[in-house]
Amino acid sequence: MLDALQRPLESLRVSVTDRCNLRCAYCMPEEEYHWLPRTHLLSYEEIARLAAAFRDLGVRRLRLTGGEPLLRRNLAGLVELLDFEDLALTTNGVLLAAQARELREAGLHRVTVSLDTLRPDRFRELARRDSLEQVLEGIAAARREFGGLKLDTVVMRGVNEDELAELLAFARSMNAELRFIEYMDVGGATRWSPERVLSRTEILERVGPAEPLPGRGSAPAERFALADGQVFGIVASTTAPFCADCDRARLTADGRLFTCLYATRGTDLRQPLRSGESREQLVERLRTVWGARSDRGAEERTALRRRGSFVSLEELRQNPHLEMHTRGG
Repeated sequence: MLDALQRPLESLRVSVTDRCNLRCAYCMPEEEYHWLPRTHLLSYEEIARLAAAFRDLGVRRLRLTGGEPLLRRNLAGLVELLDFEDLALTTNGVLLAAQARELREAGLHRVTVSLDTLRPDRFRELARRDSLEQVLEGIAAARREFGGLKLDTVVMRGVNEDELAELLAFARSMNAELRFIEYMDVGGATRWSPERVLSRTEILERVGPAEPLPGRGSAPAERFALADGQVFGIVASTTAPFCADCDRARLTADGRLFTCLYATRGTDLRQPLRSGESREQLVERLRTVWGARSDRGAEERTALRRRGSFVSLEELRQNPHLEMHTRGG
């Protein structure tokens, strides 16, 4: 299934909740948020029905996200309903230690944990919660249960760019592949400014000599190897976007489909699902939406001469679907 720019639909990110137990500065910097009504959230059975329709169109990889997905009760029950070649989870790790084994036994293949700092005081400042110890326990549990994992670090100038070497060393000790992510001006990043972005080029300069690895494909991260063989990645969506290879769709917890992280409008799938559309009808609906897709949001942002926050705080309060934590990153 190809879109208008001949990009295949192969990856689906499913947000199971818009709520989060952290308030990270780059994603949820405000004090108050407008949450999706609980009655609008898809049940696990409804998510599984929509996921099956996406699978019929060629989706091979599904990633569960949030908000914080482990806040959704019995997430392992949803994992059991999903049948994909690659089934992954992105989490902040706070609740992972207690659920890692259950998730693996239910059929989860991989885990990615967000880790922006190893320093307790900096963690409290960044996330406005005192939860670093729980995150580290979750990472240790993921290593035990899955054999390895990925770690995501959002790098911000003046905040945590002095920890790159420490984070790489920690990742090595955990049998984890670390991915540095440029600070992105997506919905919810109301404090974003170009001056706070540490670019891909600067990250490479700071970590030392590294050789690029081939075979990136449609993956968001470019992968590199250090002299000692350690592999890490960089997601450079802000300064070197990869829209031409993007194969990802995003489904919010209330059933709205977004075909780009920067899209301002989505397609409501909850209403046709709950009105009784068949699997075949849902597949045709998805085929029509993806076939018309021509999004190049990150490239359009990069081309702006004057670049500030993507959407205003007032717009976010009027439309929570514009929030990064609502559409699943």
